[in-house]
Amino acid sequence: MKNSKQELLNDVLTGLAVAAAFAAVFPSIAMATDVADAVDQASTAVVAPFLVGVTYVCYGLGSVMTVMGIAHAKKHADNPGQNPLGPALGKLGAGAAFLSAPTLIGVIQGTGTTVMGGTTGTFTSIGGF
Repeated sequence: MKNSKQELLNDVLTGLAVAAAFAAVFPSIAMATDVADAVDQASTAVVAPFLVGVTYVCYGLGSVMTVMGIAHAKKHADNPGQNPLGPALGKLGAGAAFLSAPTLIGVIQGTGTTVMGGTTGTFTSIGGF
């Protein structure tokens, strides 16, 4: 019992030390009077680089899966009895999903910034529609 109290105290003190370090490094975020301003700054500093990394991974996986699907479709065309078409179509579908994921992320991110920006109930038009 005594050990768990000590661990809890250590966790609380560690959390306070991290919060103090965060406030010292990013004073504009720590002392922001407007919560939306703080969310926008955190989004720019943390989320944007993460989304760029996810975009690169999606494009890479989508390209690989599409090429693999095309290769399996070629194998099916050469020898349909030995190579079923299902795995080729599955890989082509997965490749298409990965290749379209960055666009979908951008649409969702644009909708989120529209709602968080204070103009709730209105959405930006996609492709002029």
